[in-house]
Amino acid sequence: MLGDLRIVEIGEGMAVQVAGLMLCELGADVLKVERPGGDPARGSAPFANWNRGKRSLELDLDTTEGRPALAQCLASADVLLHQFTPARARALGLDDASLAAANSKLVSCGITGSPFNHPDVERSDDELLVAARIGVMYENDGHRPGPIVYRYQQGSWAAAHLAAAGILARLVMRLQSGTGGAAHTSIFQGFMSTLPLVWARNSAGPMPNPATYPLAARPTAMQLFQCQGGDWLQIMDPTQQFDYASMPTMWDVMAEGVEIDTPEGLIEAFRRRPLESWLANLRAADIAAEPAYPMGEMLRHPEVEANHYVVEVDDPAWGKTLQPNVPFHTDADLPLGRSSPRLGEGAERDWMPALPVTGDSAQPAEILEGVRILDLGMFLAGPMGPSMMGDMGANVIKVEALTGDRIRFMHRYYQAAARSKRSIALDLTRPEAQPLLERLIQWAEVVHHNMRFKGAAKLGLSEEGIRQYNPDVAFNYVSAYGQKGERCNWPGYDSIFNAIAGWEFENAGEGNRPVFNRPGTMDVTAAQSCLVEIMASLYAKRAGGKGHTTQTSLLGVAAFTQGERLIGPDGNLTETYHLTSDQTGFSPYHRILECADGNWIAVAAHKPDQRAALHGLLGTEAEDFADEAKSRDSDALLAALEDANIPCDLVNFEDAMNRFFDDPLNRELNLISVLPQPLYGMVEQPGAFWHFGDVPIVFRRCCPDIGEHSDEILREIGYSDAEIAAFRDQKIVG
Repeated sequence: MLGDLRIVEIGEGMAVQVAGLMLCELGADVLKVERPGGDPARGSAPFANWNRGKRSLELDLDTTEGRPALAQCLASADVLLHQFTPARARALGLDDASLAAANSKLVSCGITGSPFNHPDVERSDDELLVAARIGVMYENDGHRPGPIVYRYQQGSWAAAHLAAAGILARLVMRLQSGTGGAAHTSIFQGFMSTLPLVWARNSAGPMPNPATYPLAARPTAMQLFQCQGGDWLQIMDPTQQFDYASMPTMWDVMAEGVEIDTPEGLIEAFRRRPLESWLANLRAADIAAEPAYPMGEMLRHPEVEANHYVVEVDDPAWGKTLQPNVPFHTDADLPLGRSSPRLGEGAERDWMPALPVTGDSAQPAEILEGVRILDLGMFLAGPMGPSMMGDMGANVIKVEALTGDRIRFMHRYYQAAARSKRSIALDLTRPEAQPLLERLIQWAEVVHHNMRFKGAAKLGLSEEGIRQYNPDVAFNYVSAYGQKGERCNWPGYDSIFNAIAGWEFENAGEGNRPVFNRPGTMDVTAAQSCLVEIMASLYAKRAGGKGHTTQTSLLGVAAFTQGERLIGPDGNLTETYHLTSDQTGFSPYHRILECADGNWIAVAAHKPDQRAALHGLLGTEAEDFADEAKSRDSDALLAALEDANIPCDLVNFEDAMNRFFDDPLNRELNLISVLPQPLYGMVEQPGAFWHFGDVPIVFRRCCPDIGEHSDEILREIGYSDAEIAAFRDQKIVG
């Protein structure tokens, strides 16, 4: 799909490697530049997983020999993907101006800790420190009061997807303008892209602004129950209308005298019977439910295997392994099952032949100006990706029922998934609506939805139905469990797949009961996976190819996030690191510390000299760091840590959302969108997820009302006012 693209990747962080992996697995030729002796992570499971299919070039960029060799690679490359701060990039001659002068067609993506134009951009990109800066620890559920560290690398996973999508968006623009440019993002913006689910403020209407959390332990359960034998069961009933008393197994428990009208009684009821009994009852009722697994165990899941979300790889360091696959399925011929490279392997090969960059028209005002997307998605995993494309200037039409998207009642979630779109309300269950749907599909370059396969087919929205109207359209869809296997038509939601993936256990800390992951990470990652797929398909189509069919799933995304582990030749999972039981971090050197004044400080002392300096400040025994920090004032300790060159940050915890929205710098840097909406008044949301240099991101539309643009859209696709009035009389259009 991306077989004409040549990408140079420089960086040892998770986000840059995963972004490179996704582009590589979509067909791009990716050359990984490594320091002398190679990436320190060589031989580890993450290196094996995140570098599959890449080539390796060993270079010392701080020498007079290394830089000309890199420049030679970049002279004929399409993309530079790196994790240098602006200052380091300038020192290496890899800043945007220098790159543009050397190769005007080059697209450059830097993944930094904070946004490219932010004063903190030169600070550490360690995820823990970035989480401290933005205030995301305020949003996590935990077993104790105060800020809570999560094990799932929310910012890095999101930044990887944003980087891949931003690169492809800039390449789409290059096909028109003939020139490249910047497509930068950050771990900070990765966090931002997940926070609209819980961070939004409005001046009016039915959406109450979130109450400030008390400085106390948060709720840790959301339809999460322990069963007989100790297994944990995650249920997801978004409306919370399911009657547990309707289950045959519950009848038996109630007959034993258990009252289920209280939370305590319901907890006791589930403890009375094994997991399998409850699962059978819930699945018979079409209620989404799955066990909470340990991390990595889902690589053995039958639906993961059926959908090829795990791939067999003969790795040079590990031998024959099973590794988490990228979650992309497509009708394009993609390379799969390639191993990570040995040091220097493939560097001798020339770049694959590239298609000429012939665009010479005026640069569009927005990155995706002129791109037309028909979005029939619901909830989050479906529509959130097209919303991000709308932020970049695409013309996105949201099709929803006359009663609206079913997630509208979750106001913040709806706003997160519906910004930058227009809405048309259609009753697609009516045969009379099919001609309207046909014209909309013919109008579109991209069609996207996340309907269950059976339901989509009834509405004429199967792949075959869509291509009947527009054979060359790029079609993308997201499902719960994937296209194959026994569960392809089962329901599924974010928390279900956090449970399967092991993140509910990992985020809880070692030895603790699992916790519900409030920010909706699997939903958001699935939406961003769709975004990458759509952008790849759009690029391929505009570069002269056909409109591909692409799909992903929540299960596929959950499997992809297992990248720190693999199943070795002996059938066992490789080891990984875990969160401490008090949810403060991962080691004495990589954690948050509470100070005497109640403030918290995050530290990331990864290097030997940094650890030695930390001992010099907090004592000989690492186990005593926490006690020593509690005797220090936070300002004084933070100053001492910075003087000792130990990466650190003050934890922004209490009332983090309001602090974010009230910071004038965030508004100045376009990190906040402020838009009017008829129902909610002025709405504030996290804003720009990319920095495109000379091309701004302009927010024009908040989430639309139901059918707010129906008449406008129908006129655009050729209907008269009289015809539109007739559709309304027939209750086909709302």
